[in-house]
Amino acid sequence: MVTSRDRRRFERAAARARRPSRRAAGVPAASGTTIFSRLSRRVWSRPVVAALLTVAVSATVFYALRSGTEPPKAHVAQEPQPVAVTEPAQDSNERRLSEARQAHLRQLQPVLRADAEKLSEIARRIRGGGRVTDIRKDRSDNAVELRSLFVSHRVLSEDLQNHYQEYSKAKERLRRNVSEQEVEFYKATQLVMTALALPPGAEHRRPEVAWSFLEKCLEKGPGMTLTVRADGYQYTARGDSHVYAGTTMVAEDQRAAFDAFTSFLPDAEVGAQCASLKKRAAGISATAEKLSTEALVLAERTALPGECKYTKPD
Repeated sequence: MVTSRDRRRFERAAARARRPSRRAAGVPAASGTTIFSRLSRRVWSRPVVAALLTVAVSATVFYALRSGTEPPKAHVAQEPQPVAVTEPAQDSNERRLSEARQAHLRQLQPVLRADAEKLSEIARRIRGGGRVTDIRKDRSDNAVELRSLFVSHRVLSEDLQNHYQEYSKAKERLRRNVSEQEVEFYKATQLVMTALALPPGAEHRRPEVAWSFLEKCLEKGPGMTLTVRADGYQYTARGDSHVYAGTTMVAEDQRAAFDAFTSFLPDAEVGAQCASLKKRAAGISATAEKLSTEALVLAERTALPGECKYTKPD
């Protein structure tokens, strides 16, 4: 029968057997035979206990010797795997927006360059005659021409205000000023024509005399000139002198028109009209030249401001 004392001995022997092998710690381990013979001498008189201890100790010694003889498995550190870094792909919608904007910019650039040429032409004409259109043409024809000078493209000219707002506003103000100059020039012509004194034979020259007077009034030219031949020589009569004599070969209506021009004295209303026309003409010329330069600058820019239906991709 196994007593409590035998059980405690068994437990102590098993505990000693489970201790780490001294060979793994650098100390030579005791052989299995030595451990077994020590235990056998203590429990030889108890056959049952001896049998149990023999089995337990044999198994323990086997696993202890196995763990002592096998080299410890080295811990292999896993190298960190490189993390795949992917560059963010450009958003397709943003790319389409950028492409649409650049394409529309390329459409507007030639429109701006055409604007620059037309604005320069407006400045040249107003400097030369005090108005943009030809006074000798029909007013409806002049209205069509004037509109064409401010529209470089049938569709895209209107779209400029969506991208170059300040430029478009300034050009619209200039257009109104030019239109007002045209209307006021016509009114001034009517005033002068009404005040002229002409014989019936020179009536058809009334507009010519009025235009000549306004030309001189606005300091855009000498006014009416008259080329005559006297004594075999050719002379040019300007508005401030008479150079022809009775022997000079001059048509009667031409002489009457020239006399009306040189003798005409404008009243206060005509004088005010002339002053207003002269002042506005100077402003139109300066503004047109400035806007012509600005249009060229805008045409060279590489970024398109503003939004419109053309800057949105399909």
